Amino acid sequence: MRTKKNLKRYFYRLSKIVLLAGIVFLGFISCNKAKDRQEEFSNGLSKGVGTSEPLFSVTSPLSLLTDQNFQHGFHVLHPATGVVQGSILYAGGGSSPKWNLSQWYSNSSLYGATPTPLSSGSYRFADSNKAITIGPASSTDRDIIFAINGQNEFGDTYRTSSQPFPHLIIDQRIADPDGWLGYATPFIGALDSLNFQIDAYLEYHARNQKAGYNSAIHALQFSCVFLVQNLNPSSTGYGKSMYFLIMLFDDRYSLPGLSINEDVFSGQIIYDVGLASFSSTGLVQGQWKTVKGDILSQIKQGLNEAWSRGYLLESQSYNDYKVSLFTMGFECTGLNIGTMKTRNLSLIAY
Repeated sequence: MRTKKNLKRYFYRLSKIVLLAGIVFLGFISCNKAKDRQEEFSNGLSKGVGTSEPLFSVTSPLSLLTDQNFQHGFHVLHPATGVVQGSILYAGGGSSPKWNLSQWYSNSSLYGATPTPLSSGSYRFADSNKAITIGPASSTDRDIIFAINGQNEFGDTYRTSSQPFPHLIIDQRIADPDGWLGYATPFIGALDSLNFQIDAYLEYHARNQKAGYNSAIHALQFSCVFLVQNLNPSSTGYGKSMYFLIMLFDDRYSLPGLSINEDVFSGQIIYDVGLASFSSTGLVQGQWKTVKGDILSQIKQGLNEAWSRGYLLESQSYNDYKVSLFTMGFECTGLNIGTMKTRNLSLIAY
C-alpha cells in the first residue's frame, strides 16, 4: 500500500488506465446490446456472494489469447478519436487482424506507414515518433518490437502534469459479448490456474534527462494489463471491472514492485503486482528475461483487495468475473526514447 506522498508519485500512471477505460467503455456498450442474448446463459452462472460452485468447467488447456505472434497485423486506431483508421499488415501475413493498435495522444499515426523490410524477415512500420515491427514466426526479430520517442513527441520540452502523453499499446478483447473467445471464456471461479508468460528484451532506453525533469510525472513504462470484469448478466454489478497490471519496466525503478491505486477518474482499482512478483531482478538492456507464472491467485488477491476497499461490492464471487481484455505496451510521459521486444506471449487457463 502506498502513502499519500507515494500515490502522488504514481498519479500519472492512472491517466493510462483512463485511456484503457475508454476502450473498455466500448465493451460496456456491447454488453448492453448483448444483454438479451446473454440472458439464456444466466441460469448457468453463479449469483451473488459466497457462490463457490461454477456450473461450467474449463476444457484444459485453453488459450485466452489468439494470434500471439501477431501474424494478422493490427487494426490501427486514430490517436485522438480511437476510431479504426485501417490496418497494418505485412507481406505474406494474415489479413484479418485480431489485435488493436492504440497510439493515444501521439502527434502522428502509423496508419499508412510504408513497411520497411528488415534482414531479419520482419517489417517495420514507423514514423518520427514511434514504430511497430512484426513479421513471420521465422523472423529473428519475432514476435513484436515496440519503439517510442518521447523527445520527438514533446519537442524536447518536458510536459506539465496536466498535459496528455503518448501511448503505443496493443489490445485484444477476449470475452463475451464481443471478444474473440466470447462465451467460452471461463469465469475465474472455474479455473485451477491461469498461466501467463512473456519474454521481454529491453533493446534500448535513454531517459534524456535535463533541467525540468520531475520523476513524479516524467517516465517511460511498459506494462501488461488484464481487465477483470463482472460478466454475469444476472449480477447487479454486470460490466463493472478492475485492472490487474504487471509493470515490466519503469525507468525510475530497477525492479517495479506492488502498487495498489485508484483510478480517480473512473473509480476503478488498479492492482499492479509489478515485475518483483516474478523475478528478483529487473530488465537489463540487451538481455532477454522470461516472465512467467500462475497469476490466478494474484488476480483473486486483487479482487479481495478491491472488495476490502469497497469496490465491486455488487458481487464478491469469483464466479462472476472473467479476464475480458488484455493489453500491453509503452506509455511515455517524459523525453525518453525506448525500444522493447517481446515474444512467446501466452495466457493459458486450466
